[in-house]
Amino acid sequence: MATTSHTPANPKRRWVFAATVAAALAVGVTACSSSSTPAASGPTSPGTATTASPGTGAGELQPIIDKTYAGDFGVVPATGPKAVTGKKVWFISCGQLFVGCATMATNFKQAGDALGWQVTVQDSKADPSVATALLRQAIAAHIDGVGVTGFDCPGIRSALLEAQAAKIPVLNFAASDCSDPAFGGGEKGLFTASVKLRGSDRTIDFFNAVSRARAQYVVAKAGQKAVILSLAEQSHADQKALGKAFDDEIAKICATCQVVPVKFTFAQVPSPATQIWQTAIQTHANATVMTTSLDSLMPVGLQTAIKQGGRTNLLVGGGEGNPANFDLIRSGKETFSVAVAYSWIMWGLADSMNRVFAGEDPKSLPDEGAGWQYVDATHNLPASGAYYEPSVDFRTAYKKVWSGQ
Repeated sequence: MATTSHTPANPKRRWVFAATVAAALAVGVTACSSSSTPAASGPTSPGTATTASPGTGAGELQPIIDKTYAGDFGVVPATGPKAVTGKKVWFISCGQLFVGCATMATNFKQAGDALGWQVTVQDSKADPSVATALLRQAIAAHIDGVGVTGFDCPGIRSALLEAQAAKIPVLNFAASDCSDPAFGGGEKGLFTASVKLRGSDRTIDFFNAVSRARAQYVVAKAGQKAVILSLAEQSHADQKALGKAFDDEIAKICATCQVVPVKFTFAQVPSPATQIWQTAIQTHANATVMTTSLDSLMPVGLQTAIKQGGRTNLLVGGGEGNPANFDLIRSGKETFSVAVAYSWIMWGLADSMNRVFAGEDPKSLPDEGAGWQYVDATHNLPASGAYYEPSVDFRTAYKKVWSGQ
């Protein structure tokens, strides 16, 4: 997770929770922030993602890199129901202690305000039992709808069943439904809907695409003989899936690259993980890259490991897009980040809920268009301390749809 002024009482739970939400919770955008990035050259159609062909060389990757610098985004749905105003909505935050959870809550409330809703943010404290209790309180209070981030269906299953019985829609981002193959696929889904991105309502599909984008940057910048130290978290299925997506993309576009998995678990962060990472750097003197799906590892040991490893020429990068990592990029201690448009995703979550309120089929909701953008020392770097904002004015686009224009 991103660094904050506080430390959770249970660091192990903190990191297991970070894995559960597939690294989605370490960033967010404040309601008053504005974009400092250039306008996108053009959106990707909903349901598509930038891909490279087999055997793609570094030079051939440049158009993909340029596109992702501009922003690999879809589009906000062009049409939809007008705002269904007057609704009472709860947003169950994945944990207000965490900067990403808090800023996602801020953005959902901002969108709710634009829709004419009364949005109340409730703090789950990153605890499924608290989230379950809050969902039951929402049912008792006859709330019209609930947004949830970061809690897989099995962990809050009983409350979701009660919400279904009460006909209260519960919409989700950054978690898996009970019907997901990760849980065997034998049960019916209990979330009313999950935000659809890149043609899928499975968060892991979205983040797998982010991992592929990270691989494309690595090969384009480090070349066809890159030796890549790939941090490979072992305790969580989603993290293993993200690692596989990265490895598969490297194998597809760079037959002569070498990927060295550096295995660790969230329970080992920061120690002994820091030593594991440092040892890998010192053992593989020919390594040219160190990369991870989690930018948030840098301030909790990875930056120390790189410094103590004695290497100053590693290409270092991750995925998320945290202010702390932007400062590391600014100082030359990190090379790049694949910044994800979480602010846009939260407005998309609100748009999906508004469609459910308006009577649209939850199984046929449109793609909300959010994507990602490369940030490095010469592209899209926000001002010091600022959060990432995508280079698309998605807020105005949603407001236009909701106003019926």
